[in-house]
Amino acid sequence: MGLQVVGIVCDWGAKQPGGAAGVQSWYALAQHYKHLAWLEAKHLWIAPTLAHPVWLGTGSHLYAHRLEYWVEFAREVEKALESLDLTERLLFLTGDHSWAGIILPFLAARVGDLGVIWLDAHADFHNPATSPSGSLHGMPLAMATGLNTYRFHSIPKATWEIWESLVRQAIPPENLLMVGLRSYEPPELDILQACGIRYFTAEAITRQGVEPVCEAIEALRQRTRRLYVSLDVDVWDPSFARGTGSPAPGGLSIAQLRLLLKDLLHWKETAFVEVTEINPLLDRENQTALYAYGTIRPFIDGEGVADTSLE
Repeated sequence: MGLQVVGIVCDWGAKQPGGAAGVQSWYALAQHYKHLAWLEAKHLWIAPTLAHPVWLGTGSHLYAHRLEYWVEFAREVEKALESLDLTERLLFLTGDHSWAGIILPFLAARVGDLGVIWLDAHADFHNPATSPSGSLHGMPLAMATGLNTYRFHSIPKATWEIWESLVRQAIPPENLLMVGLRSYEPPELDILQACGIRYFTAEAITRQGVEPVCEAIEALRQRTRRLYVSLDVDVWDPSFARGTGSPAPGGLSIAQLRLLLKDLLHWKETAFVEVTEINPLLDRENQTALYAYGTIRPFIDGEGVADTSLE
């Protein structure tokens, strides 16, 4: 089946600018290499039109930075997603990981039983009352699952009301698989353990190899209808993948990640892939985008992918 590329060209959920340029850098690579499958794909470009210089500060929500701007654009994203054809494969390129908090509930509502493979150094289960940074890109799984109701510190009522309006119980814990973890806070670990969410740390993968992860992915494939693979490039070690805003030492190698994705990207159940958190402003010669492009290219080419119709 065909491929649709959805670019969400906004990085307001991150702790620093540059992720929007990461989406643009991906397009630059595709054009440079004259990648035919990419050129033949359908493209949906979603970018904010707000003229206000959002990155001048953190906005009016101290515990959820730029939340008022983010929510306004999120409504535009939700509306744009309605136009997507879910009988085709979808590649999401997002400026930061917060947008998965909008994408996942949309897809889960349409698919009915969505499995999520979260490739990330971070757990991303914070809410504004547990987050040490106030960055929304650390909160998408809390949005999409509704599992984090902790309030470790007091926050303004207005912030909490907006937050609650964003939360959806779209992804059940058993449909979530976390891969590459090594940077998380106690409330996030509490959620993973209390809810029985399967996770593999980067250290465990290095010690045991990728086979246990591949077995867990296969089990998730068997009990869900479609798979969503979310690749945050900080899952890689920052010694070579520098172009990301939240690097964490001790990450995966390119070989490890490509080995565990080797079959996954060819399955008919793998209908949705996201690549996020590429920041060329922090990189050298756009190397991190290049690593990500090469890793995800089998999904773009669609070789061996059968009909993904939801009918």
